Amino acid sequence: MDASGVPPLGDSCGLNLGALAGLHGLEFCQEFAGQLAQGTGADLVTVGELTVRETRRIRVLASSFDGLPLGDFEYDLCGAPCRDVMLSGEPQVYPGRVQELYPEGGMFVEEGLQSYAGVALKDPGGAASGLVQAAWREDIGDGLAQRAVAVMQQFAPRLGAEIAGPRRLAALAALAEGPGSTCPRAAFRQIARELQSALRVRAVFIAGCSGGRPDRCRVLACCSGGRLLDAAEGRVVRCDPTGKQLPGGWEAVQVPDGLRQIVQALAPNRPLSLKYCLGFPLRDADGAAAGWLGLLHDRDIATDVLEPDLMALAAARTGLELRRRAAERRRQQAEAAQLVRHKAESLGRLAGALAHEYNNLLASMQGRAELALAHLEAAHPAQQHLQAVEQGLRASAGLVRQLTGFAKGTNGPAPSPCDLNAVVQEALALVPLDCRKGKAVVLDLAEGVPAAHLDREEVRQLLLNLLLNAAEAIGPGAGTITVKTRRTRLDVPERQRLLKGRRMAAGDCLLLEVSDTGGGMRQDMVTRIFDPFYTTKPGGRGLGMAVAMGIISRHQGGLAVESREGAGSVIRCYFPACAAAAEAVEPPAAARSAAVWRILVVDDEDTVRRAVAGLLQLRGCEVAQADGYDAALALLDAEGPFDGAVIDMSMPGRGGWETLAGLRAAQPGLNAVMMSGFAISAAEAGFPGLADVQVLDKPFTKEKLYKALFR
Repeated sequence: MDASGVPPLGDSCGLNLGALAGLHGLEFCQEFAGQLAQGTGADLVTVGELTVRETRRIRVLASSFDGLPLGDFEYDLCGAPCRDVMLSGEPQVYPGRVQELYPEGGMFVEEGLQSYAGVALKDPGGAASGLVQAAWREDIGDGLAQRAVAVMQQFAPRLGAEIAGPRRLAALAALAEGPGSTCPRAAFRQIARELQSALRVRAVFIAGCSGGRPDRCRVLACCSGGRLLDAAEGRVVRCDPTGKQLPGGWEAVQVPDGLRQIVQALAPNRPLSLKYCLGFPLRDADGAAAGWLGLLHDRDIATDVLEPDLMALAAARTGLELRRRAAERRRQQAEAAQLVRHKAESLGRLAGALAHEYNNLLASMQGRAELALAHLEAAHPAQQHLQAVEQGLRASAGLVRQLTGFAKGTNGPAPSPCDLNAVVQEALALVPLDCRKGKAVVLDLAEGVPAAHLDREEVRQLLLNLLLNAAEAIGPGAGTITVKTRRTRLDVPERQRLLKGRRMAAGDCLLLEVSDTGGGMRQDMVTRIFDPFYTTKPGGRGLGMAVAMGIISRHQGGLAVESREGAGSVIRCYFPACAAAAEAVEPPAAARSAAVWRILVVDDEDTVRRAVAGLLQLRGCEVAQADGYDAALALLDAEGPFDGAVIDMSMPGRGGWETLAGLRAAQPGLNAVMMSGFAISAAEAGFPGLADVQVLDKPFTKEKLYKALFR
């Protein structure tokens, strides 16, 4: 008894407080149910909680029925007095007539229960989360009922804590152990599910920041009522903090509308208004925003009861999984980049082999065409045809050079001042009618366009790629491709729209624009069309636009794309302008008057060797020919010395660099020019001492040969 002479509540109902003091968790709940049944004479006592999935069902965790535990089971609240306990949150007492008041209460009717007392167990937010109740088969006096309710109220906080304890420990253990999968998605889903169950809030979501912006996030997992919401995953939502900083690192966050709609669509949540959202900001190792761990609820959430150790573990696990996810994405990007590199390397090897053989054929044809032109009389009818052949050969050589240059990542020839309009007309003349696929090509070339720093062959190739791409974009049927040139000056808005070249030098520039009347592109495709091997065309290689981007880069120019679905596309290329006029082709060096030049030509291809020899003989040279290393050294020994040598770089056995090294060992200081269909530098070949030797790409004109050899 206390000082007033009134026995403690536990004693008044025959509870053994000493026995209860040493127990925890569900053992405490079961001992309490048994003692309360014995002390009050109740035929039935249960301690239960609302199920995670449905608010209308109770899961019994501890019980005593006729002195025996019933085990773990669930029942529906409908038609029973416990429903009023949960709805009101207030104690409910019926000393008799329970069956009359609740005729649909199946257990009360079946077991003949006449009296009832129940008390709600509440969560830290004050909402009913479970209940403890007792029932008798006979009418009891109001005094016994009130004493039983008083005891249940006295122990309700302890019962609620003991029920939550195992759930919290289970969540801690599950979070510490992990999802049993290396997949970050599985981990995010597990964290959301465990937290929602442990904290008993309406929903828990995990979101990752997009582009380092804490206000724009992509949902990675969401759990409501024990259910993982697949419809929420991948949704982009705004998680704007209101500026209110809360204890424990939490922040008050605006409720994401997209998540509100999905969570409220669930049956148990339909009548609820999800007004409250707390967010725990997650950061990466550098302190940058990485994501949010958020809670959604229909009532205010008290941060001081959010289990700091549980939240710390959940936040740590979530941060770890976000870093793993970022690392996995970097790995995938690296693998994709490695695949592109492997493709480029394979392309480079293939291009090198093809270029060597193809350029040898072009070199032979180029030389023979020039020889034929040299022997034609003035105004001969065949002259214009041979000149067209020469132009086609140069364009073919430029095509091969672009492919090999792209595959090798080389810078290519240096630009020089030339006329952009002339380059456009030359390129258009090289586009066969069948490649235009019936499309009309309209030229809109401005007069007075100044010279630009261009490589003629590269810009011709650029325009060819753009024309062919435009024809394919229009598709079957008629259409129009417009090629425009203008003198312009990039303003700030136009510079901001550039995909390439935003740091172009200020000042005048030349615009080359290609537009089509095709179907246009989505915005996500606009930048991807310049990725190597990206194509939307059946059978396409995905290299044309990547080569175009490389040409723009090498010219230090700019590139912009304007396109909308159904409205065609416009591609604008900008080149730096220059005041100088286009360079004229240098005339051949004056013939050496003192003596005739004696030149040694070394090439394993007979047709190429004879063509080069013919061009040198046109120049008045005496020429000796050798098909490789041994023959060259034998000729030097028998007929040397020579005034110069023209040597093929790629030959069976000992290549060009080794041949030149052997010749210079026998004749120091021998003037030489290297020619190649697929060049390898002297340093790469292991002859750094020959780095000063000029290399001519096959095919070459006689003017380039004379300039290199007779300098």
